[in-house]
Amino acid sequence: MIEPISFCLNFHKFGKSDLIQLSPGLHVIYGESGCGKSYFIRSLAGISSHQDGNFLMMDISAPESIQIVFQNPDNQILSHTLLSELTFAPECFSTDTYTLQEQLKILKSDLPFVDNWNRHPASLSGGEMEMLNLVTAFSTNPDLVLIDDGLSFLNENAKSEWVSWIRKKLEEEKTVIWFTSDQNDLYYGDSQWVMSLSEFSSFRDYHKPKINKYKHPNGELSVKVDELNFQFDGSKEPIINNFNFFIDQSRAVGLIGKNGIGKTTFSKLITGQLDPQAGKVELVINGKTPKVATLNQFPERMLGAGSLDSFLTKLIVNEKMNQRLVNKCINRLNSYQINWEIVKGYSALDIPWPTLRIALIIILSHCNYDVLILDEPTFGLGWEQKVILSRFIQEMLVKKHMILISHDQTFVLSHCDQILNLDSRSIQFNQSVLTHAE
Repeated sequence: MIEPISFCLNFHKFGKSDLIQLSPGLHVIYGESGCGKSYFIRSLAGISSHQDGNFLMMDISAPESIQIVFQNPDNQILSHTLLSELTFAPECFSTDTYTLQEQLKILKSDLPFVDNWNRHPASLSGGEMEMLNLVTAFSTNPDLVLIDDGLSFLNENAKSEWVSWIRKKLEEEKTVIWFTSDQNDLYYGDSQWVMSLSEFSSFRDYHKPKINKYKHPNGELSVKVDELNFQFDGSKEPIINNFNFFIDQSRAVGLIGKNGIGKTTFSKLITGQLDPQAGKVELVINGKTPKVATLNQFPERMLGAGSLDSFLTKLIVNEKMNQRLVNKCINRLNSYQINWEIVKGYSALDIPWPTLRIALIIILSHCNYDVLILDEPTFGLGWEQKVILSRFIQEMLVKKHMILISHDQTFVLSHCDQILNLDSRSIQFNQSVLTHAE
């Protein structure tokens, strides 16, 4: 019989201490960014941390065989091809050639969307990278798997399918603890918990702050796509094939669709980061080609190991931001709970994703860009933080236009007047926003 995992959480500042036991199964823990989820994971996994949590974890009883699925899927990938990524763990365990090939067949069958195993893992979408990381984490047959927001790039259908996949693994008496910033994920768990700065408690009905459908100004953005085709080198099928559509008079365009359908690829075709094999994409505002900036779904890729301060300096040097707007931008960051004096010098790799995302959106909105493409901006944000971001987007859309790429359909419906569904190749006029347009 597998012993339950147990630990004591001591919120010493608040005089609270609880002994928690988790039997084999799927346990979901919800918490806003900054409440200590990552510190919790490192402590439970026995990984030392240079950061102090707002609680102490003591008297830990956990198995030795542990795998972590990281919040940032980039952090888990070690190899330069998908095939070598799958084989890395079995090879570390000195698996013989025959057994390795048999394991590879099973692992590949869990990732049917891959048609070229020599692709670099970084070429996958965020959701596809999460699927890959789940497969490699479970491939070592661990007793305990700790998931740090590792399903948040998945749309709801894909998430449901992968939770079912995880449950099949649980038949082998494993324990999975899934830490999430999406309160809706709690309903997948055998047990449900809510974590805050002051306590760790069993889930009760959680009151979600409301994200309003805001009043937006009428838009002038047109997006025209003619016979667009794109295919990655070595792939058997095009990711975008003979695509045509026309959107006119939009303030905020929503882009939705299943994982791997081509949402991020399409945004790169818009900005010229990728060239199509055929066809073209045109963005127009009032008869002119607009200036476009993109928030990458992996925001640290925009800065590398640099800081927000150095990024801001580069924008000024390259005349993307007016020097006179710098103080206004910094004041706006501070008003949205981002203390500039504290975060400005940190490496982008050391800034929590939610903070980094919101900071970059605010900075880019103060530049002389006409359109902001936001790729999965709500990833890793709890409900309170989504409300903060939503309020800022309301301000931003007074002067800017936006293309919002997200599987968070509630957020898309709250802000976008026209929504392009790449699954059905259809355009939806969002009357709940359009009826409020001025």
